[in-house]
Amino acid sequence: MATIPVRRDAATADFFDGTTRGEFLLVRDTRTGEVLEPQFDTSADPERYERVPAAGTGTVVSWAVVHQREPDGSTSRRPVGVVELDEGPWWWTSIEGVDPDDDLMGRRVEVAFRLAGEETVPYFTALGRVAR
Repeated sequence: MATIPVRRDAATADFFDGTTRGEFLLVRDTRTGEVLEPQFDTSADPERYERVPAAGTGTVVSWAVVHQREPDGSTSRRPVGVVELDEGPWWWTSIEGVDPDDDLMGRRVEVAFRLAGEETVPYFTALGRVAR
């Protein structure tokens, strides 16, 4: 599957530094302990927030199948969805290693990484069991 190249900027540099190391970074509020999504803007109070590695696992809470035409004229179907990370935040992602005809609701997944242009991006792959 082709991946669209991405480029880092000041707001995404820490996240992409993490993905390059094979880490999916979340933001933790050092005052409350709350774990926030990776795109949370920490610039308002940088001393209050820190980036921490996620476990890298979660559960599919919503999904769909994207139909697309490939450059050679063939068609493909790719599952995409929303994963609730074990730490709580939700992440929109592609989901690989599953049959597009399967019901993915509640499927356990884990993060994997691939190069997209000059950056390493996360996606998720299916684990063996369904959490219901």
